[in-house]
Amino acid sequence: MYKIVRITSLIVLIAMIGSCRKDTEVFYGLKGRVTDADEGFGLSETEITIEKQVVQNGVYGNTYQKALITTTNSDGMYEGNWQRENFAALRLIAKKTNYITADIELNVDAFENGISETQNVELYKEAFTTFRFIHSGGVPSDRLSFTFLNANFNCNCCSNGWKTWQAASIDTSFTCRVYGNRWLKYQVQTQIGFSDSSYVDSIYCAAFSTTAHDINY
Repeated sequence: MYKIVRITSLIVLIAMIGSCRKDTEVFYGLKGRVTDADEGFGLSETEITIEKQVVQNGVYGNTYQKALITTTNSDGMYEGNWQRENFAALRLIAKKTNYITADIELNVDAFENGISETQNVELYKEAFTTFRFIHSGGVPSDRLSFTFLNANFNCNCCSNGWKTWQAASIDTSFTCRVYGNRWLKYQVQTQIGFSDSSYVDSIYCAAFSTTAHDINY
C-alpha cells in the first residue's frame, strides 16, 4: 500500500510540474482571412508578417522585430503563433504580387495567453498611372500646378499636395502606383502669359496595367 501511495503521489507531482511548465510556455496567436477588397475572394500565397516592438528591461525598442512569418492557403486563410513576451506594439504586413501591401497596427491589449485573435485583411489590386506634362513654347514665366483630389491611399507621389513646374523646356513626367479599377481625380491650374486657367478631370486606372495621360500647357 505504501508503494502504491508513493507511486500515485509521484504521478500527481509529475502532472503538476507538466501543467506549470505548460502555463509558462503560452503562445500568442493570430488568425484570419485575406481577401480581394473589391470582389471578396480569398487570396492564396499572401505573405503575412507579424512584427513586434519589444520591451526590454522596461525600455521600448525603437525598431520592429519579426515575430511570425506565414502564408495564406488556397482560400486565403492564415494562422500562426509566437512565444509570449512583453511588447509595446504589433503590426501585420500582408504582401501579394500585383496587390497593394497592407500595413495594419494591431491592438496589443487584445492579445491574451493561449487565445488566437482574429484579423481579416483586404488587399486592393494595384495599377500604375503615368502623367506627362508637355510645355509647348510660351514664355519663361509660364507655370503649371497639379494635384490629386482623391488620393486617399498610401502612394509616395499621390499625395493631395500641389506639384508645380515653371517654364519647362522639356517634358516632365512621373509614375504612381495606385489602387486599380478606380477613377483618380485631379486638378490642373496654369498661368500662360497673362492668362490663368483651372480645370478638374479624372483618369481611370485599370488594375494590373499602366495608364498613361498627357497634359499639354
